[in-house]
Amino acid sequence: MSTINNIKRVLALVVALFSLSMAYATDSNTEAAAEWKRGLDAYSNGEYGTARDAWERVAQLGSCGAELYYNLANAYFRIGQQGDAPFSNGELGRAVLNYRRALAINPADVDARYNLDIAVDYTNDTESLPEGVLSTMWVAVRSVMSSNGWAIASVLQLVMVLALTLIYLLSNSIMLRKIAFFVVILLVVAFIFSTAFAISGRTQAEESREAVVVCNSTTTVHASPDNTSKVIRQPSQGVTVKVLRSHGEWSEIEFADGEKGWIPSSIIEMV
Repeated sequence: MSTINNIKRVLALVVALFSLSMAYATDSNTEAAAEWKRGLDAYSNGEYGTARDAWERVAQLGSCGAELYYNLANAYFRIGQQGDAPFSNGELGRAVLNYRRALAINPADVDARYNLDIAVDYTNDTESLPEGVLSTMWVAVRSVMSSNGWAIASVLQLVMVLALTLIYLLSNSIMLRKIAFFVVILLVVAFIFSTAFAISGRTQAEESREAVVVCNSTTTVHASPDNTSKVIRQPSQGVTVKVLRSHGEWSEIEFADGEKGWIPSSIIEMV
């Protein structure tokens, strides 16, 4: 009897904890929706600081997505353009950071890509090393959809291959069998590429160590993790780098042109 009572108590505790977690999630979602709308209203009225604060709160609540990061980047960029000293409080770096976060979730976002290019023009970022034509084409096609999108496409193509294979095997019509045969070949090729794009995109996202410089103006990059070492570059806010490793309060970074150096970890933020 005591064992049954103990089980009942455990089940009651689990139900209570589940109910509390659901109530907390509901409250968070409700607040996030209210803050999202407050941000939209403020932005449409030109109150970019209020919009930024509202959307930063949405991000804190965990309701992150490509659209949130895109709007947040726009708000930072608009704030930075105001006043006599543009981007004097690090708004440009925050704008670039959030545009890149939006594109990491949705690489096919044309507006985010366009606005990012505009924002980068205000930085002293360097051009990346030239890539081969095939590599450039591969990345361009892969960016049409996210890795999840390519994965869904590959599953749909596989289902269609199976269905057409059944038609080929069971149909008595020679014409229908020929059509099914050639369409299956095309779908198999498409399935292979979709799967490759999905795997490539997922691998790239998992291995990406991109970060953005978020200082107020410019900062210094040193030859070693020491403020007294040689300064090799002075990147501005908004410059995107690749983080190679960390050492104490320092991070070794690599610029788009291949040059490497050390920067205080507090000056960069991961995409």
